[in-house]
Amino acid sequence: MSAKEMKALREAAGLTQVEMAARMDMGRSSYIDLEADDPDWKKFKRKHQLQLERLSLSLAVEKGDINLALPSVRRDALDLARLVTGG
Repeated sequence: MSAKEMKALREAAGLTQVEMAARMDMGRSSYIDLEADDPDWKKFKRKHQLQLERLSLSLAVEKGDINLALPSVRRDALDLARLVTGG
């Protein structure tokens, strides 16, 4: 996940940077640095990827838009839905 893709997800979901930071359990300035791809930032870590994947699933459900689920988890979510519904 790149900073550009993360920003695109946030904008598609209609969230501000402050709202996105809160949803990812991050401080506002840390989120802004991460999204801006600040070279001084410690770079995108695995925990950020996991937080973002989980958030993307939540946003997809809340907004009723499967496209908000990141591609890295979309297929798994669809497989899980088929399992739950028996389809």
